[in-house]
Amino acid sequence: MIGFILCSLSLAALVHSQNEFLKLLATPVALGIGLTMMAVSLLVGYLKKVPAVTWHDGFAISCLLLWYGYWMPQFNEDAPMFFFFPLYYALLTSIVTLTLINKSERFDHESIVQLRYLEKNSRINIGVLVGLVLISLLITRHYTLYPIAMTLFIVRHTMIACLEIIDS
Repeated sequence: MIGFILCSLSLAALVHSQNEFLKLLATPVALGIGLTMMAVSLLVGYLKKVPAVTWHDGFAISCLLLWYGYWMPQFNEDAPMFFFFPLYYALLTSIVTLTLINKSERFDHESIVQLRYLEKNSRINIGVLVGLVLISLLITRHYTLYPIAMTLFIVRHTMIACLEIIDS
C-alpha cells in the first residue's frame, strides 16, 4: 500500500502547511472522484481482476480522500486529527509493510500455518471491514471510529498480502 502511505504523508504535509490545495479536496467534485475511485476499487476487487494488494490500496486512498473531504467542513480547519491521523496511517502501514509483508517469504512453516489458520477462521473478513470503514466515514460524531476501522483494515490487509506473497 505504497500509494496509501504516500497519500497519507502528502495529506499530512498539506494540512501542516495549510496549503490552498486543501480547499479543492473538500469540493463536491473531489468527493465524486473519491466515490468513483472507491467504487472502481471495490468492483475490481470483487471481480478479482487485480491482486488484493492493488484494490486495497485504491480503497484506502479513496477513503482517505473522502474522509478529509467529507469531514473537513464539519470540523475546524486546524483540527489536529487532519494532521495526526494521516501520519498514523502512514506510520502503521510502513511498519507492517517493512516488518511483515516484505519479509513474508522468509516466514517459517509454523508461522505460515498459524497465519493461514488466522486468515481462515477470522470472524471479520475483508468485506465486513470494508463495510465498517464505509459506515465509520459517515459517523462524524465519533471521530475515532474511522481510525479504528482503518487500523483493522490495514491489519487484515497485512494478513492477505503476506499470504499472497507466500502463495506466489
